[in-house]
Amino acid sequence: MKSSKRMVAALPRWVLVLLALVLLASACGGNDDEGGDGAEAPQPAVSEPADTGGETGSTPAETEPAEADSETDEPAPAATAESASTDAPAPEEAPEATPEPIVLTDSFRGVTSEAILIGHSSIDFEKLNADFGLDLPYQNFGPPFLAMVDWYNEQGGVLGRRLEVVSELFLPVGATTAEAACLKLTEDEQVFAVINGFAGPGAEQVNTCVTELHDTILVGGLPTPEQAAAAGGLWVSPQMSLERRNTAMVSILEQTGRIDDLSPVMIIGAHPEQQALVDGIAEDLKAAGAEVPVVGVVTTTGDQFATQAEMDVYIERARSDGVVSILLTGEDNYRNTHLWNTAPEFVYLIGNGDRLADWQREPPDGLQDGTKVLTARGGPSPMEDPRILHCIDVIEGALGIEILPLEELGEGDIQHWAGMINACRDLAMFVQIAEAAGPDLTNDSWVAALDNVPDISVPGVQFASLSANKVDAADELFLVEYDFNARAFIELAGPLDVG
Repeated sequence: MKSSKRMVAALPRWVLVLLALVLLASACGGNDDEGGDGAEAPQPAVSEPADTGGETGSTPAETEPAEADSETDEPAPAATAESASTDAPAPEEAPEATPEPIVLTDSFRGVTSEAILIGHSSIDFEKLNADFGLDLPYQNFGPPFLAMVDWYNEQGGVLGRRLEVVSELFLPVGATTAEAACLKLTEDEQVFAVINGFAGPGAEQVNTCVTELHDTILVGGLPTPEQAAAAGGLWVSPQMSLERRNTAMVSILEQTGRIDDLSPVMIIGAHPEQQALVDGIAEDLKAAGAEVPVVGVVTTTGDQFATQAEMDVYIERARSDGVVSILLTGEDNYRNTHLWNTAPEFVYLIGNGDRLADWQREPPDGLQDGTKVLTARGGPSPMEDPRILHCIDVIEGALGIEILPLEELGEGDIQHWAGMINACRDLAMFVQIAEAAGPDLTNDSWVAALDNVPDISVPGVQFASLSANKVDAADELFLVEYDFNARAFIELAGPLDVG
């Protein structure tokens, strides 16, 4: 048999590094009031009788008085207000309207009058460790998810329908096991929705198997703008997309009054596909008052020496144009390492700081003490958020475990945080949208409901919003600076609403 060390070596180093970043990102993802159980049915207004000063009927128009009868010469007695008011019947009060009862039917695939069948896809950490000789300390996400499902069912489920779960595990290396899980959930089990989705090198692409190939709702993951558009409202996430996190840097710098100090700004995207993204950021920065003399992308992705040569050209342009800061979008280690090694004098703005958790253990290659790095993150641990504390209480009580935030984990501690936070947020989002969709739960009513939950609540996040055109809910970011010696991100400002 091969030794564990040789099994690790079977994978390229970049795969293992990227895998670790993905796993840590899911644990540290972005951090509002809990949604209510639904508003009461509005009562119809009761019409009040018009105020007539005690008289009923309309006031007769003035006319010439009729001549008295020639024989009696006595005028007819005038009607009095008293007689008019006593003759008028008292208005009857309208009966109070009774709310229409909710009628549940077998409305769609995976939805019966009694239950909603949902799929839960998650990484098999036990098999991953065994197959590749790893020692990742993560608990599988299934147990905390099922604990939260049980709690929702105890509260009445979704408008009276209980939640039933089919769980499928996959390995986050390659698409093979992820595709098998997708087909099992969507074709064999015919679930109404898949929760959590797929993550990892090669597995992340399988999310479109759920939404595009099988027209099934997906809650979780991070859809790109193109994937979100293709899903047509079927793919939603409680997190903030990496593209929107990049563009949010402009709002953050503007809100914190740092535009002037960091201008002129050079922007470098990680690959050619980001050209439109960096062009849009440049326009936003210019509109905010910044100078942006240089905008470009890495055209030599994957070639270390060619990327270094390309960065040398950018550095010379930056120095000649008096650039103060360099905004980096996307992930490209060759780009970043060479810039930090050869141009430590610039301030570096990391657009999508969601994947920088590894910096808290060891600074990245090339970064030097004294080089200033600013980024936007989901803020500190949301342990004071009552919605997060509620999820922790439910899961700890059900599983008999202790859930510690990442900064409190000791050597050898099991990491339960990622499974808790994903279950807490994904289920909260699914239940809120499904209840807004109403008793006739279908794909169409789900999509229509996206514009009917303006007060969407994401546990651990103060600001959030949702619509048919914005399916990544989180709007909260903190501006942080990396402390090289402390190996920690120091909060400078926040929470900031970048929605």
